[in-house]
Amino acid sequence: MLFFVMYDIESNKVRYNVVKYLERMGCHRIQKSIFLADLDMDKYENIKRDLAEVQALYDNHDSIIICPVSSDLLKSMKVIGQSINLDIITHSKNTLFF
Repeated sequence: MLFFVMYDIESNKVRYNVVKYLERMGCHRIQKSIFLADLDMDKYENIKRDLAEVQALYDNHDSIIICPVSSDLLKSMKVIGQSINLDIITHSKNTLFF
């Protein structure tokens, strides 16, 4: 399952913990508040559940967006500025050894 996780979190402590959690789960940071992941459905569901629990824990004006995306749409994405190595995230490059 290919998906983005995007957030706007005011609290430095909560934001730090969310970042560390997403990295532990195998998500790749592509911008300061945007992660991209290609994980199995169970991990996707766990991330959705866990981030919803974090959001519900305290009174805030934060937002967390989890957005599934197809590989075709991701390949057609236009990046302006510093490039993103999508092959590493999507595991789409094969290496041949001779």
